[in-house]
Amino acid sequence: MVTSLQDLKRYAGGSEVELPGFLSEEPLIVKLRRPSLLHLAESGGIPNPLLSTAAELFKNGTSGVMKDNESLIEMAKVMRCIAKAALVEPTYQEFEDAKINLTDTQLMYIYNYVQTGIDSLRMFRKEQGIVKNHKSGDISKQKSESDYENKR
Repeated sequence: MVTSLQDLKRYAGGSEVELPGFLSEEPLIVKLRRPSLLHLAESGGIPNPLLSTAAELFKNGTSGVMKDNESLIEMAKVMRCIAKAALVEPTYQEFEDAKINLTDTQLMYIYNYVQTGIDSLRMFRKEQGIVKNHKSGDISKQKSESDYENKR
């Protein structure tokens, strides 16, 4: 069955994602979409001086980019471009207007989500434990998901 255009629009609107909070006991729930790095580069969402760093991120991930101090600075700028494109609610601009800087870990989570989706964040959640999902309300489902994760 072909995915309907209506479903595609809904998916493109973003999903609620749990990021590490500013305090360890308080998660940050945001709404993220998964923009294409290639589209961001093509449309000017990533400035020309950062395109080589963005290409390295796309090709090799974060470990392939960090060669020296300048590379780290450029990677940070690319991560902010990605966060600006990915954050739906609150928006990146709303964080900036409130003078709240996202942490390095939050930026990395956003990057990982954009590249690989929610599955990439599961390894981090194993360490943190299952947190009640605001959308799935059924505790038995959460229990079975927890059991499944423990068997892996």
